[in-house]
Amino acid sequence: MSRTPRAVSVALALLVGLLSSISSGVGAGAAAEPLPLACSTDTPTVPLGGKVVLKAWARSPGGRALRFTWDATVGKIEGRGAEARWSLADLRPGTFAASVTATDGESTSSECLVRVTVRRDAEPRGFSRETARSLLSAGQSEMAGYGLYSYLLLGAPPSEASRERYLKAIEAYLALIPDVASLEEYVPRGELNVFYLPVRGTPPSALTAQWALDNYDYARARSLLRGLPEPNRDGPYILAAFKPVGGAGAAPPYLFQNLSSVPPHLAASWVREFLNQAAQERFWEEKTTMQLAQRMRATVGIMGSGLPEVKKALDGWITWVR
Repeated sequence: MSRTPRAVSVALALLVGLLSSISSGVGAGAAAEPLPLACSTDTPTVPLGGKVVLKAWARSPGGRALRFTWDATVGKIEGRGAEARWSLADLRPGTFAASVTATDGESTSSECLVRVTVRRDAEPRGFSRETARSLLSAGQSEMAGYGLYSYLLLGAPPSEASRERYLKAIEAYLALIPDVASLEEYVPRGELNVFYLPVRGTPPSALTAQWALDNYDYARARSLLRGLPEPNRDGPYILAAFKPVGGAGAAPPYLFQNLSSVPPHLAASWVREFLNQAAQERFWEEKTTMQLAQRMRATVGIMGSGLPEVKKALDGWITWVR
């Protein structure tokens, strides 16, 4: 039976429409997923004429190199990588936004925004407290006169599950923090945060994380942890207070950070953010609290991808007692 020209035309039109629909559906399904991206600043406020450091975290599923693009309608941004500097010179007081996107050549992230407030005061408030490390040997008392006293505490000898986390935290402590003797040559003691690591025995000239772990003073750590939030028999923990902490416990205000759930590869990031937090003149205030939590959420969100229990536990890692 022969078909009329009209019937053939209608059939062809239907076929073309069906193929177009299938083609568009396949294209939509094959579209690359946006890259995960988080961003933050090193401070939420700056004085008139100030600068701020911008940071971004992204992850390429295929391990490809990432390219970051920063943009702002005011001020000047210098840098094209994961870290950039934003100059807010000549701006009036107010809140301003910058954005960043990331691409690995195949996928692109959604835009991430950060906001910074320019204050009315022309000079930064207070001073930036520097952190210096010191071993706290058995029988030795803390030296008087420091602006802040911090402690890296282990609640018990390492288990198979905690050993790597302990070592990574101590490695970060040794690598990121200068020795107290070297800093005291240039910085007044009252402007230093002395960060103690309790040990037993005489340290070697070339101090290592393994030696510190093998010779850690767990009895002294337990005495310092008395009266602090429970449970505290794992670790590591970071405790910071304005006065030396004795067996009676820390006097408020103090900062207590529980790293017992932190993945080992995040230990250095956590120690670094603690140093930023301790540098604030009033480190326990709500605005600096929110800043620390924001930065750690950003880091965990990218580096801790696939670890929902880590993100859920973040609120329990930080305790401020006023």
